[in-house]
Order: sequence, then structure tokens, then C-alpha cells
Amino acid sequence: MDQSARTFKAAIFDMDGLILDSERTVLNIWEKIGEKYGFENIRAYGISVIGKNKKATIDEFERVYGESGVPYEKELRAVYNEMAQKGEVPLKPNTLELLNAMKSASMKIAIASSSTREEITSQLGPLGALELFDAIVSGDQVTRSKPDPEIFLKACDALNVKPEESLGLEDSYNGVRSCKASGLYTIMVPDLIAPNDEMKELADIILPSLKDVQAFLNLK
Repeated sequence: MDQSARTFKAAIFDMDGLILDSERTVLNIWEKIGEKYGFENIRAYGISVIGKNKKATIDEFERVYGESGVPYEKELRAVYNEMAQKGEVPLKPNTLELLNAMKSASMKIAIASSSTREEITSQLGPLGALELFDAIVSGDQVTRSKPDPEIFLKACDALNVKPEESLGLEDSYNGVRSCKASGLYTIMVPDLIAPNDEMKELADIILPSLKDVQAFLNLK
């Protein structure tokens, strides 16, 4: 059967870089922190932690720079949250159209994001997207960061669906690894990082935008 004609009971979304245009903002803030405190190649570090939760981000900072990442991660989040509250971190194009089309098709929808629950609700709430989700599983609700599949499996449990009945949408390498390992049909919608050979092998399909996802799924 053509996968575009396949019926899924649920869709599980990452947030940052997929439905929220946040990763460019985060990288810009990391670059300012690097310049301020003299950390070299911090953009490469920022790209390396895309898709990871807070703890994994801090641990990687310490591994790369040899000192605790706690104060710098806190500084980044403070700057970013202030921008988000001002509405300066918008939704990706066609986000609301896709979510509403899924709701019209009686699909259950969840978020599986490495961000904290507070960050998810505070950032998506003002943008009119939060109420469209049936469940939220955040980075502070799991013990193992992406690429471990724990967060997607918890989201399936929250929606009361099986992984094989569901699709997952991700933009990052670790997110795709996590999603695929959980057994979901995996759609990659790349953001800052182009898919490499591993991603082309892991993802069931790679699509350039959420609008293309909606068309692929034949959702009106």
C-alpha cells in the first residue's frame, strides 16, 4: 500500500525546529554566549545538542569545554524565554493547518519534546497551538534523552496507541533515531541540518515542509 494512503491513529511531534522555528534563535544565542565568555566553536556545539534535553545539553558542554554548562544553559534559556514570551519565536509555516487537518481526520496528536513542560506550554500557548495536542511528553518526564526511544514510547502510552499505529515527525538526527527506534513510521522534516546517509536510511520518508507532510498524508 502507498504509505500516503495509510491510516494512522496518531501523530507525535517534536517541537523545536519542527513546529517551532526555534533552533536558529538558540544557535544565535549560543554564539553570543560563546563570544561573551570566550568559548570557541560554540556554534558546532549548539548544533551537536539539537534534539537533546537539558541534562544532556549541560553534560555535553562540560565534555567539550571542561567546565559546568549549568550557568550558560540557564543564561541561554533566560534570553530565549524572554524572546518567546514576546512572540519572537514563531511557528513554522503550515503548523496550524496540519494540526487542524489531523484533528479533522480524528487523529490523536502529542508532543514529544526534549524541552521542559513549562517551556512547551509557555511557548506554544500564545501561538494558538497548545490546545490542539491531546498529550505532552517533555524532556523532564523521561530519564533517557533522545536518541533513546523512551520519549516516543511514553507519548504512545499517553495517547493509548501502539507505535506501529502511529507516525512521528522529527527534524534532528537524534530525534529521527529516537523515533525510528520506538517503532513509529518516521517522517523527517529537516531544519538546520540536512539529512545525511544515516538519516536517509532511518527515516521512512524525508519531506521538505509541514505542508508537504499534509499533502503526503492526503489530509484536507
